[in-house]
Amino acid sequence: MTDLSNVKALAWDVGGTIFDWHHTIKGEVSAIAKAQGVELDAAAFTNMWRFTMFTRLQLVRRGDLPWLNADQLHRRVLDEVMDAHPQLTLDPSERDELNQVWHRMDCWPGSAECLEALRSRYRVTVLTVMSWAIAVDCSKHNGISWDGILSCEFLGHYKPEPEAYQASARLLGLDISEVMMCAAHKGDLQAAARAGMPTAYVPVVGERGEGNDPDLSPDPSFTVNATDFADLSRQLLA
Repeated sequence: MTDLSNVKALAWDVGGTIFDWHHTIKGEVSAIAKAQGVELDAAAFTNMWRFTMFTRLQLVRRGDLPWLNADQLHRRVLDEVMDAHPQLTLDPSERDELNQVWHRMDCWPGSAECLEALRSRYRVTVLTVMSWAIAVDCSKHNGISWDGILSCEFLGHYKPEPEAYQASARLLGLDISEVMMCAAHKGDLQAAARAGMPTAYVPVVGERGEGNDPDLSPDPSFTVNATDFADLSRQLLA
């Protein structure tokens, strides 16, 4: 059994790990297309919006774009996605409203129960590239409580830069070895490990839509590998 006695806090990724962006956004976009009577690949629209935002986030990290949070990036990228799907018609105010869908993402089944159980032993916090407002609103939408919410928009560094992980430990008043990064994204966990964090991997099936899953197999380099949220809770509370 892995020795977790040194771990005092858990830092959670939320966009994709806890909150189901794909199906939430796809459902909203599908409803708009249906109301307008147009054919639209809502899954492709959704994934383009998500992944292009992360491409633009890399430009922010490099200094090629000014410092922007996820809400601002999502809104900029939405114009590009709309240009690529001209059959859908939304004026600027309607696009602003659609951009708010990121604030009401549903959580994955079992995630809220897992987090609540883990709070009995650990300080359970958010560490996300999503905006603070997105994390707060989606948490309220799903009835999820945290011991703290850290958005990289306030840290001066976005994940996967090591300074983002280091800042989360510093703000908790802990050594980085005492804060475990929990995520469904292997790249996030690998970056956290390089920064000095222990890591917990929980795979999420269908995050990018049906048939688009990356490799979800366990990675022996992670401190903990779980099969789902219930299994992660069992391992961390053993």
